[in-house]
Amino acid sequence: MLAGERCRAIVAISEFARSQFLRQHEGGPEAATLAAKVRVRYPNTELAEATDPFIHETGMPLRLVFVGNHFARKGGLVALRMADLAHQRAIPLHLTIISSLEVGASSWVDPLDRGFFAPYFDLLSSLPNVNHLGTLENRAVLDQIAQAHFLLLPTLSDTFGFSVLEAFAHHTPVVATAQGALTEFIRDGENSLLLPLETDAWGEWVHLGRRDRDQPAYGALFKAETDRLAEEGLARMVAATQTAEGYRQMRRKAYETAEQLFAAGPANQYWDDLYPTLL
Repeated sequence: MLAGERCRAIVAISEFARSQFLRQHEGGPEAATLAAKVRVRYPNTELAEATDPFIHETGMPLRLVFVGNHFARKGGLVALRMADLAHQRAIPLHLTIISSLEVGASSWVDPLDRGFFAPYFDLLSSLPNVNHLGTLENRAVLDQIAQAHFLLLPTLSDTFGFSVLEAFAHHTPVVATAQGALTEFIRDGENSLLLPLETDAWGEWVHLGRRDRDQPAYGALFKAETDRLAEEGLARMVAATQTAEGYRQMRRKAYETAEQLFAAGPANQYWDDLYPTLL
């Protein structure tokens, strides 16, 4: 059906999505036909006001927000370890978690031993610098993001990361991992912070799809990645906010990226212009 005449175009939401689609059909009899139809257009969102109301002063507590129901896959354990390290080292930091805390078999990445998560949930309930809000409606989530220094998305597997464009649309930089589509629009040290992750030729975490997720060795690997990302992410956020003007510049760049790539107005015009060409 996709190769037939009734399908005039196939629109991928990122270059990563485009490459994955072509990879799935590579070597097939319709591969060339499908490749000729594929184009890329990023998702879009309404932008907040161009004036950023957030005020950062050197030395003020870092305000972080994590959003994601797949808690471990999207980096919630990393976020908790960041808060834990900050508490141990007397670094002023406050973490807000918006999540239903799904872990384990509901995700394609998590360790399958439920006991693995017990120490992290202990941190969730005991750390004085963590606030868990459960799930919220979208407007409330966006308000939390707009009031944060950084949105946290240190994910081990994410196709696009829609929360990033919502954060950028509200001037908020992101701390994310270099995988999936995130490397296409996150410019490390400029509009956000991008943490290294070992990936394969397709841009996915090299350990994705392992069949030993129920084994202690996988749990140890997951914990090591969590600790590494937490250490590096915390250090880089502290460094990025050392000077008020440097951090404000990062917020400006985040919003400019949203204007350039994710604004709803130009997207509407793109679709209006596209359809007549396909008739």
